[in-house]
This record gives sequence, structure tokens and C-alpha cells, in this order.
Amino acid sequence: MPRTQLSFLDHTYGDSVALAESVIRGIGDDWEASKRELQRLDFKESPDTALPLEVKAKRNLGKLRKEFLGLISETAACLANAQGGVIVIGIRDKAPSREEAIQGVSMAYTAEGLRLAVYSGTSPSLTVAVQERTVDGRRLLLVDVPIGAVVHATTGGAYKWRVEDRCEPIGPDTMRSISAARGTYDWSAELSDFGPDALSAAALAAAADRLRDVGQDDLARQAEEDREQFLRSCELLERGHVLRAGILLYGGERALTSLVPDWGAIVTTASSAGSEGAVLLRREDARRRPLVLLIDDILARLAGVTQTDAFRVGSAEVRLIDFEPDVVRELVANAFAHRDWEQPGMVDIGHSPDALVVASPGDLLPTLHADRLLRESAQRNRVLSREVTRLRIAEGAGMGFDRVYRSLAAAGKEPPRIHVGPRFTVVVPGGQGDRAFARFLRSEEFPEPRLAGDLDVLLTLSILRARSSITAATVGPSIQRDPDFADDVLRRMHTAGLIEPTRSTAARRRPSYRLSAKTAAALRPALSYRIGTIDMDDAKLLRHLKRHRRIANEDVRNYLECDVATARNRLTRLRNRGYIKIDPDGPKRGPLVEYVATEKVDGIEA
Repeated sequence: MPRTQLSFLDHTYGDSVALAESVIRGIGDDWEASKRELQRLDFKESPDTALPLEVKAKRNLGKLRKEFLGLISETAACLANAQGGVIVIGIRDKAPSREEAIQGVSMAYTAEGLRLAVYSGTSPSLTVAVQERTVDGRRLLLVDVPIGAVVHATTGGAYKWRVEDRCEPIGPDTMRSISAARGTYDWSAELSDFGPDALSAAALAAAADRLRDVGQDDLARQAEEDREQFLRSCELLERGHVLRAGILLYGGERALTSLVPDWGAIVTTASSAGSEGAVLLRREDARRRPLVLLIDDILARLAGVTQTDAFRVGSAEVRLIDFEPDVVRELVANAFAHRDWEQPGMVDIGHSPDALVVASPGDLLPTLHADRLLRESAQRNRVLSREVTRLRIAEGAGMGFDRVYRSLAAAGKEPPRIHVGPRFTVVVPGGQGDRAFARFLRSEEFPEPRLAGDLDVLLTLSILRARSSITAATVGPSIQRDPDFADDVLRRMHTAGLIEPTRSTAARRRPSYRLSAKTAAALRPALSYRIGTIDMDDAKLLRHLKRHRRIANEDVRNYLECDVATARNRLTRLRNRGYIKIDPDGPKRGPLVEYVATEKVDGIEA
């Protein structure tokens, strides 16, 4: 199994034991455990089978077993500090064949003995589950390690965590991030040096407006009339001191810059991604505004450089905006709410027609993965995130990226690109999107309107704009679902008539799928590959005629996203085939000519 596919399984298998069993089934010739170990999977061989007889005869086997149990405890703590996982005991590191790879483990190691060894060998004590499996007649032990509620060490004081397939020492920054992910550390929940008088009256007034908009009139009144009671009601005041989250949201300039020396943001715009830009918001301007004011200020400045494409679908007007306000709001709000406030630097936002780039200090939390943000969530600053959600500045945990992906997909745009490292960066592609794709989602030709807002369906259709066929296995990573769930998505789309199995794979349990003929015809201008023939376009126009009984050059241009001459050729083709004739009551020549359906249209299937 390729390493990339293994890594995908590592993220998508919710059950670590099932993941381990899947990899064990795939053990074959030229086995190397190091090539199959993952973030949540480790293989160990006991000294009973690893050492030659002559070596064991010269060494104290009891001591070797004790050291081995210590290694198991260290590995268990390492896994618990990351994503949890499974230690498979009884598999050799390297072997030329499956038979030699699966060595098994002696009865000197019992399930209860291993559980107690890990419990007593870790601090705080870690409880694991140990299961026996018989594979090819050999006894294996699977140590199932949960995600730790806290950061665990060995009783010897070694703190490690799992990085890909290795156990690495935990540094101070990583320790803080793991603790934040576990909910045992929250920088924004700590007390500041400031009392209620340090808050900005303008910020509290803005908070009151927001709270009234969401029906929290009592809190709104407190924000305006009794700031101390407001802070207590929001659990932002302890022993006369405002929590750091309260200063970030509502603090005056002195409190903000004292708490965060690098407080502020820089917003720029440029005519292209690589050209010199102009400053929309300077750091000096941002320093005077707490979050409840600053985020709205940033959004207002970015709104001034957005571009809109408007068109009609039936009687409704559709507006495609290059950077949707909801998308921008979520990304900007999350850049502040989830940044690492103990890292230097400011939030940087760069705009151009090509892309919107939002970067904030701090890496992803250890429990998250850049390619799984649709399905995973964690909060670095829980109190700050709670208040940002209360004020409806952004969605709650896990909802923001869902909204971003959904909005981009509905406009026919690519998903955002994520870059992790010292700074967490999100890149949203520019442009208004794909008009043909957006039109199809909102048209009568979309077979199942309730699926037009289904994110899995939108992402899958987006993939099929660039690929002529897909399977559950190939689409799974892109929609961030496991193969079983992805297969359910494809079957649901097949039932709705959006896709169909390819002829050569239709009989398989998990076939390959392609766009159905109707969907392909509707999306033809949005596809990057050739489909069918001109007959698909004709079929689309004939369905229009059967419903509306008349058609004009403008209708053809709207349906097929083509120019005037191409539309005229399509109409001539339909007229020569006897499906339409010039409207006897309308103009006979020119751009206003309309055609009406003949009786021949009644004989076709819609």
C-alpha cells in the first residue's frame, strides 16, 4: 500500500484497532515496519523473538523484558500526547516474507500485565486497552492507546509526542499547544492586569448592537449601562481583573498594547498577487481598535475592493462575488480567535484579484491536520472563541471552515489552500467563480434541490469538473471522508441522477462514476475535458423547449455559455431537424427572432 494512501487511512479510520488490522492484513514480502508505521500505528517485537538464542543465553531475559515494557510505556505516552493509536506487539522490524514478519508474542506478556505496566510507567497514569489477536496462527497483542486528557510523561520524566511515525521530545511551545488542545491551558482565560475601566466605551456599544441583533437584550443593556455586570455575566471578570479575552475584545489602546505588544493587523491590496500593493489598513490604525471594532473595520475595507458578477437564472438574479463576505468574515475572525497570542507578529491580510491571503502567528494545534479541517475542530483560545461566537462575529467551533468550503464550492471555485508552519496561512482563490456551475446548481435542471447545499455533493461535482471519472477511494481524500462514507455520497448522487457508473465498472461493488448525460450537458462549459457530442447540447435545449415551448438566441447563449454565432448555429440545427420554427407572430430576422416548438418536440423524452 503506498505511503500516501496509508497516511490517508491514518486520518480517516476512526477506529485505531481497525486501522492496525487493515495494515496487518497487507503485510507481505520485503516487510519493513518503518514504512508502515503511522501517526497512530506502531509495531514492536519483544526481545523473546528479536534476539538470537545465544544472545538471550548471555543476558538477563527478565531485565530485557522489563526494559521492553518501559519502551511500551514510553510509546503509549507518546501516542496519547498526539492522536492516540495502537501498538502492535509481535511484528518484526524487517523480514523477507509475511511468515517471518509475524513472529507473535509469548505468554510471558499478558493483556493485564501490559495494561498495568503502562499504567505504572506513565505520569499521570495512562489507562490503555489491550486486545489479543491470532494472525496466521501467531498470537499478537494490540495496545489501544486513547488520546490523553492531559500531557503524559514516563515516570522517568520523559515527555514525547508522535510526529508522523516518530516519537519526538516535547518542547515548551509544543507543550503549551498540546495543553491548549486538551483544554488544560487557555491563554485567553488568564487574568490581565486591568479592571473594567480599561475597556473601550465604543467597543462595548458595538457589542451591545451585536447582542441585540441576536436577541440578547439583557446582555446588551448591561454592556451599555453596567460594564462590570456585563463582564460577570460573560464570565470575563475575576477578582476585579478582566480576563485576557475581554481585553482583546473590548480593551482600550493602552490595555491592548500592554497585553499584546504586537497588537494590530496589516491589510494590503494589489492589482496582482506579485505586484506592489497599497495599504488598506496600517498597523498604527489597527492598534487603537479591540477585536469587536477591528474585525468590522477590516471587513469594511476589504468590501471596497471586491468584484461582483451578476446574472439571471430564470426570474432570480444570482450574484457571484470574488470574495464572499461570509467567507472573509470567518477567515478574519478565526485568524484572531485561534492565533497563538504568545508568538510574535500580527495578522497579515493580503488582497488581490488572484487571491485573498490571511496569515496569523502560530501553527495548527497538534490535534489538527491541514487536510482534515472540514472534519476536525479544536480551540486554542476557548474563552475568546466562546465570546466571538456569542457576538456572532464568527461561527462556532468547526463551523467556520465548513462555511468557507461550502461558499467556494457553490460558486464553482477551488477549496482554500492551507499552509502550516510558524504561521497559519489560508489562501482563497480569486475570481467570481464558474458561472455555468453556479447556474446549474440554481436551475430547474438540478435534479434534487436539497443536494445543492450538500457540501459533500458540491465538492464531488467540483472534482468531476476536472476528472472524467472518480471512485470512493479517489474522492475520499478531497471531501475528507473515509471510503465507506464517500461511497454513500456517490450512491446518493447516483440515485438523484447527478452521476452514473461507467459501463465497464457498473457491476462492481464500488464502481467508478462519471457525470450523467444530463449533468454533463448542463456543466459542459465548466468542464476541463471533452464530453459526448453536440447532441448533449441539443438535448439540453430540447428539454427547455418541452417545458417553455419557445426559445431565442439569448436563451441558447445563457444555457451553453457560448457566443451569438454558436447559438445561431445551434438554432439552425434544431430548425433543420424539425424541432422548431420561427414564431409567426414575431420578427422574422435580427436578434429579437424567437422560435417556437413544433409537434415533434412532444415526442421526445424530457
